[in-house]
Amino acid sequence: MLVEKEIGTSHDDNALKEILSDPSFVLPKLFPPIKKVITENNTFHCDGIFVGMKFEMTGNIYKSNNIIRFVFSLKSGSAKGDGKLEITINDKVLKLVFSYEGWMNRFSKIFFMSKWFNNFAKNLNDEVRLERIRRKI
Repeated sequence: MLVEKEIGTSHDDNALKEILSDPSFVLPKLFPPIKKVITENNTFHCDGIFVGMKFEMTGNIYKSNNIIRFVFSLKSGSAKGDGKLEITINDKVLKLVFSYEGWMNRFSKIFFMSKWFNNFAKNLNDEVRLERIRRKI
């Protein structure tokens, strides 16, 4: 599965990089079934429920000058999948690229993912503004 989305924003790139490299901010907003996120250094662990199934997501965060990558594994019982979310920040424009192969493909397909990405894009400016106020950035 591959989903791509470009989003214009009014926020400066440094603030975006700081906020969007936080899995506690990004992952539940982009993937609403995620209910709990624990981060430690550059790793994260998420728990959630999707179409009645409990799942967990574990992964690492990699950051460069203008790219943030969340590389993860997604498990539900014995079913497993691997994926990557890449966020490129370039002059107030975000490019999100989500790739995934595994058990969630047959459940989410493009309908859920497109809806989630569209909602994330629609709310991003306000959510980042509120987070900048909260963090005093």
